[in-house]
Amino acid sequence: MNKMSIKDFWEAQARKSHLSNEAISSLEEDPELSNLRVETEKSKILPIVHQIVNLDSSILDLGGGAGQWALRFSSIVREVSLVEFSDSMIKLAIDAVAKNKVDNINFFKEPAQNFCQSKTYDLIWISGLLIYLDDNDCENLIKNAFHMLTPNGTILLRDGTGLEKRHQIKNKFSKSLQLEYSATYRTTDEYEDLFSKHGFELVSSDDMFKADSPLNKWKETRLRLYEFKKYN
Repeated sequence: MNKMSIKDFWEAQARKSHLSNEAISSLEEDPELSNLRVETEKSKILPIVHQIVNLDSSILDLGGGAGQWALRFSSIVREVSLVEFSDSMIKLAIDAVAKNKVDNINFFKEPAQNFCQSKTYDLIWISGLLIYLDDNDCENLIKNAFHMLTPNGTILLRDGTGLEKRHQIKNKFSKSLQLEYSATYRTTDEYEDLFSKHGFELVSSDDMFKADSPLNKWKETRLRLYEFKKYN
């Protein structure tokens, strides 16, 4: 995985000023499908988040992009920390937070896999990130996440998943995005093994969208939501 090409991709994606922050982050160019995606994901994810956190909780958003999830979480917890490596993407997030007059989101501009601090969080949110990391960086991120979670902390992972086997895309030109695209779609078993190796157990995993949803665009992959807990 070429880290500079991944960063260049997100810098270019962030410059698509005709798109909403939601569409920029989710790579959904069609406005109707983008709205469907937003509403479908919110209805699936937010009830789970509400069960995990309260107004005294803190959330770490790794690879937080344009800040759309951090903004949603900000009203239900004490604070959110957003980590993002792209200058242009984090600027979108900072501008969106200022526009919405939210004052409990902190920003850290660095690669998510390198981020580690002594502060602990009740929930770590990872959305559309691991597909852009190689296996070593994935392991570094998970190891760091373990140390930054409270004893009963949770990781929610929203990420692309290979169905029958690992699916890799390398520097392929996307007509819909008008950019070269690279990603690694690990299988559910691979995700479970990666997290188990570093102290987590899989609580649940589920497809984000129903089988017949128009948001399932590729036969090789599905967007899935995983919940991992630290071993007690």
